[in-house]
Amino acid sequence: MADAYADVRWRAPELVAAFLDHPAPFFDPLTTVRMPSWSRGRVVLLGDAAAATALLGDGSSMAMAGAYALAEELAAHPGDHARAFAAYESRLRREVGPRQRRVGLLSRLMVPRTRPGLAVRNAVGRAVGRTNRIASREAVNR
Repeated sequence: MADAYADVRWRAPELVAAFLDHPAPFFDPLTTVRMPSWSRGRVVLLGDAAAATALLGDGSSMAMAGAYALAEELAAHPGDHARAFAAYESRLRREVGPRQRRVGLLSRLMVPRTRPGLAVRNAVGRAVGRTNRIASREAVNR
């Protein structure tokens, strides 16, 4: 590992040394932060800053939907950003909550902690890949 990052600048040598010196390095592959509030004062968070939904591939669309919802709520509550922010958050949490719960399930499936779990994940991945290739060929041949 040290050789692989030997020519990398920034803090790579320091980080690699810390990793190699640690008796039991731990990786947290997927973390979902759940915040009690998405706003404070006149500042409001949107998209992944408010509620990331890693693994689902919908971060951009959720960010745009959030911006649209925030604009609607600001228009519906002129001069009262606190009410607008609360209404925006209430709307979006109904969508984001279930998505964040699915991230937990997907992370356990995609990043298993055991060798048997890895074997199952890899077998499913190969099967899905084959199915997708067959479906693509059939679509092209129609």
